[in-house]
Amino acid sequence: MKKLKLSSLLIILVILAFSLTSCGGKKDVKTDTKTDTKTQTTDKKEGDKKKKEFKKSDAPKKELKSDVPSDWTELVSKDGKFTFNAPSNWTISSDTETKFTAVSEDKTMGTTFVIFSNDQITSDELLGLALADFDFEPDGEAFAYGEGNMEGYITAARGKIDGTDMMMYVMSAVENGGKGNYILYIFTPTANFEKNNATMEKILYSAKLK
Repeated sequence: MKKLKLSSLLIILVILAFSLTSCGGKKDVKTDTKTDTKTQTTDKKEGDKKKKEFKKSDAPKKELKSDVPSDWTELVSKDGKFTFNAPSNWTISSDTETKFTAVSEDKTMGTTFVIFSNDQITSDELLGLALADFDFEPDGEAFAYGEGNMEGYITAARGKIDGTDMMMYVMSAVENGGKGNYILYIFTPTANFEKNNATMEKILYSAKLK
């Protein structure tokens, strides 16, 4: 991912980063800290995880469109395929080969992006695993989308992280005819959701696959 600028970060982002190291049962992933290594070895394997159930919308596939401000930064995954945009003044808490996490300047919003290693998983299975990783409950139906050679599902979800009531948008993204599989989370405390929703949706709908 392209670097933004570095500063002190919310404890919630640290929790998110550690939780997501196990998503998908990544193979041969090197970790940077002892905490990450412990998480890798003690969490259940992918086949043992129970996917979170969610209701799919009957609406036609949605097209992703976002009026991205000109001063935002385009972020590109380390495999060079998945891109999305975020405000340029957001700060980074994690930027590895498989995971990227950043937080807004006012510390009320964040985004976490994960490259998923299992190229056999479907987009709905991937969303179910993404929700289960935090034990968040879907807030409404999940809708299908299509964007170029990428397709998947998006849903809002609600749950608690370290005692804080949180809202998330969760996106699963699968490369048609390829091996790319991705998860994008955009989150905020529930108390800030109404205020931050427009920015969160701009980030979410800016996602593309090259």
